Amino acid sequence: MFCKSASPRAALRRADRQAFSSTAKLHHVTPLPAGTTIEAAIEKLQNHDLLIHLDPELHSYETLPSDDAAPNTKRYKVTDHMHALPKGLWDSTVTFESQITNTEDGVLWVIKAPLGLVQQTKWTITRNADVGKGKEKAVDEGKSTEAKNEWSLVEEVEIKASRLLVGTVKGKCEENWRGIHSRFVGHLQGVPVKA
Repeated sequence: MFCKSASPRAALRRADRQAFSSTAKLHHVTPLPAGTTIEAAIEKLQNHDLLIHLDPELHSYETLPSDDAAPNTKRYKVTDHMHALPKGLWDSTVTFESQITNTEDGVLWVIKAPLGLVQQTKWTITRNADVGKGKEKAVDEGKSTEAKNEWSLVEEVEIKASRLLVGTVKGKCEENWRGIHSRFVGHLQGVPVKA
């Protein structure tokens, strides 16, 4: 009893897709202000309107109907102005679907964009003692702010797309994360910062 593959061509197409696709992972940590409670931080993080508006390239968004298969996930149609994309890769205005699910300690945000891009970001509020050594922190290492605060915003990003697109999107994420985290901290302090 032998199994045949669907077709040799299908296997080659699958191999081609895998050869040209790539994954990037990012890890960013920002200590939250002293006196911030986990409840206040999670409440702000789970405010989807605020979270979407942290994006410096946001043009507009609208709420989409919920998917019956995932009733706890909220869906949005988001339009961004992407000025730094390579010419011809995408228009300067990109529309994509965002799916945001509140979790016990934050949110899971999945972006499904044109050209097969899928970006999954897990934002959590984590006790500083439980934060692993991240590659990036939004504070100077010389300042001992962690002794004064208890919580951090931890962002774990996974980007899956073509090799060309992954590099571009990863670059945009690296360029923007400090400003996004800073605006989130501003909202926690009651000083909203414009994108």
